[in-house]
Amino acid sequence: MTALVRYLAVDLLRSQRYLPPLLLHCAVLGMMFSGDAGEALFAYAGSCALVYPVAAWLGVVVATTEDPTQRAVTAVTAGGWGRVASAQALLGALGTVVLAVLATLWPVFTNPHPYTAGVVGLGFAAHLVCGLTGLAVGMLCSRPVIVRTGPSLLAVVAVVALTYKAGRGTPVGAMLGGLAQQDLAALPFAAGAAVLLVVVAAAVAWRLGPRRA
Repeated sequence: MTALVRYLAVDLLRSQRYLPPLLLHCAVLGMMFSGDAGEALFAYAGSCALVYPVAAWLGVVVATTEDPTQRAVTAVTAGGWGRVASAQALLGALGTVVLAVLATLWPVFTNPHPYTAGVVGLGFAAHLVCGLTGLAVGMLCSRPVIVRTGPSLLAVVAVVALTYKAGRGTPVGAMLGGLAQQDLAALPFAAGAAVLLVVVAAAVAWRLGPRRA
């Protein structure tokens, strides 16, 4: 599995398709934390709202870096569609960790308010929950679930927009509401739900991959 993740990572880095979401992420973080963003947990609410759609975009990129023919060859070589879907989810999760680390540490060095180790830990966990939820959305809205690029992008935008409207009924809403009120009691539930969504997305890709190759 490690070799397969490494292969997919090299292919992703070579394609440079990860750059637009990463650069957008850094640019918005730079603007968001260029001045006083408020108390630590409240400031993290804004960057968590950013991580979610960026991670969804990254999920689409990871899922579509290989064209269908190349993905079919990879599946045969790697030993099945399930292994490819799992490696894709792991690679997306690694990318999400990078986004979460950037969003967590950026205000520590730029925001004038103090950040304790406990606050930073909670902030990282909240960013990771939002990022993994976004990753699952991106995977569920791209190949092999939605084959065409246009409908895929529209689906991602629609799901992200509806998520913000859903309030605390989603992992992202629970984290944003909790950060705004400085109460992250829902963190364990939200984290479990986010991980489950990624597992479901990988399982759906595994089941649909052979049929739409």
